[in-house]
Formats: sequence, structure tokens, C-alpha cells
Amino acid sequence: MTVLRFFGIALLCVFYSVPLVAAQEWVTAEPAVRGIKITGFTRAQAKMPLISEVSGKVVKVYADVGEPIPPSGIFACLDDVFVNIDIQSAQNAISRHYGDIKYFKKEVERHKKLVKKQTSAVTVLDNLERKLNEARHLAAIESLRKKRLQELKKRHCIKAPSGWLVTKRDIEPGQWVNEGQVLGEAGNYQQLSIPLTLSLPELQALKAGATSLKLFFPDVGVTVPAKIDHISPAFDEKTRKIRVDLLVEKFPPTIQGGMRCELTLNIADQKTQVFTVPKQAIEERFEEYWLQRKDGKRIRVKLLTSLNNERVEISSPEIRVGDQFKRLKK
Repeated sequence: MTVLRFFGIALLCVFYSVPLVAAQEWVTAEPAVRGIKITGFTRAQAKMPLISEVSGKVVKVYADVGEPIPPSGIFACLDDVFVNIDIQSAQNAISRHYGDIKYFKKEVERHKKLVKKQTSAVTVLDNLERKLNEARHLAAIESLRKKRLQELKKRHCIKAPSGWLVTKRDIEPGQWVNEGQVLGEAGNYQQLSIPLTLSLPELQALKAGATSLKLFFPDVGVTVPAKIDHISPAFDEKTRKIRVDLLVEKFPPTIQGGMRCELTLNIADQKTQVFTVPKQAIEERFEEYWLQRKDGKRIRVKLLTSLNNERVEISSPEIRVGDQFKRLKK
């Protein structure tokens, strides 16, 4: 019985010693994360000036300021009467030259037979072939002129992408405009761009959360998803910040250009002596708080705030990011 009692006590010691070893877990001090709000304003994803490629009198304007470019993609048209006359003139010349081609082609075939029978001179045949080639050449020239005039006619209408909104209009029907004159401006408000200037830590935080970016519009109380559109490879020499453009593709009609929006970035606080650790690592004695470092040293800390049910924020000049502390079982 004495031997059995000895082995029973030994097994109990081994059994109860396992949780004691497991209790000595270690936790790592992490930098405190601060939520930084960055404000930006929406604008058109793209803009384009509406420029006339030809000179002429304005016949009709199809979209006013604030209105979308119609499905035809036409903003305004100029008078094209004289172009139409030139196109008809070119078509008449083509028809005349094709008539000559048909006539000289028959004559060439007929004189070839006569030359074989030696009833016609070769010089006559050569002259007819020369006139046939000349008629073909003139027909080709007139065809090219017609194509050029048709293209010129198309340019009498100033076009822009369908659905873009007109933001500026500087013409009226009956007004004369010159080649190269800016007639207005249109912008793509079907998508919205938000330009921001970010520091390097802010840019790194933005990239880290690029798959779940959200923009809050305080004026209407709406949150919409966004994504990174462009990141400038350059930086502002005065502010040392980098230009970043965010893009919003889907949004309710209450959101438009020129509205204020807020982006919240969670950035690790590297400059201050504020860290986060699990609550189980904090030891409280007489309203003072302590941590036991892995090397056995006990460090007094200042308890700042409780982040959630698991972690708290602390401050101490003796702690560095990555220090390990003993987790206490409570």
C-alpha cells in the first residue's frame, strides 16, 4: 500500500504540473494603433475640353450645363452646308470619271482587236490606254477628296463621351466659332475621384487596407466603398507627401461632385511610448499596474484605456515594440 500511495502522489504531481507550465505563456507588446481621419472632396473622374476642329456657325447645342451628353455623343454641331456641296461636287466628278473609264475601256478592247487585224495604228491604242489610266487616276483623286470631305463633315459636330455631364458651355446657336476654340467642358461624374496627399505611413496604411476601403460622407451620412485609382511616383517637396487618387464607382444619387468625404486610416503609433498588450498580462497591486518581462524584470506601466475585452493600452518609457511579457492566468 505504501508503494501504491507513493506512485499515486507522483502521478498527481505530474498531472497538476502541466497547467503550471502552460500558464507561463508570453505575449508581445504591439504599437498602439491610431485612427486618423483624412478629408477629401469628390470631383469628376476625368474631364475634357470641348474643342472645335473646324470654323463655322453653331447650328444647335444638344446639352446645357449640368445635363448629360446624349446617347449620340454629340455636344453641338456647326453649319455644314458648304461641306455637303463639296461632297456632292466630288461625287459628280467621280461619276464622270467612271463614265470615261467605261468608255475608254471599251475603246481599248476594240482597238486591240483592230491592231491584231492590222486595221488600226498602235499609236491610237497607246493613246487610248493613256487616257484610260488618266481617267482611273482622276477618279481615285476625287474618291480621296470625297473621303476627306466626309471626315471634315463629321468634325462639324463636337463630340464627348455619352453620359458625361457638361460643366461649362461657352457657345450659343448662331455664334461663329474658330478652329481650335474651346466651346465648353465635360466631366465623367458617373465615377468620382478623390485626390489626397498622404505621408509615407499613411500611404502604407492605405495599401494595407486597400481591399476594404470605405469613405464616409458626413453631409448625407452615407458610407461607400472605394479603391485606389492612381499613386503618384513623385512627392511634394514642401510637404513631403504623395498624391493618391481614390475612385468611387458605385454611389447613391445623393452623392455628387464637390462633396466632403472622410477616410479613416489605422496607423501604428511609432513615435510615442504607447503600446497594447492583453489584459491577462497586467498585474494590479495597490492601484498600480505592472508587467513582468521575459527576463524577469517587473516594469511599472500606466494604464491608459481598454480597447476591448482582451487588450488594453499602456504607456512606459522602458518598453519597446516586440518586448515579451508573462501572461497571467486570472
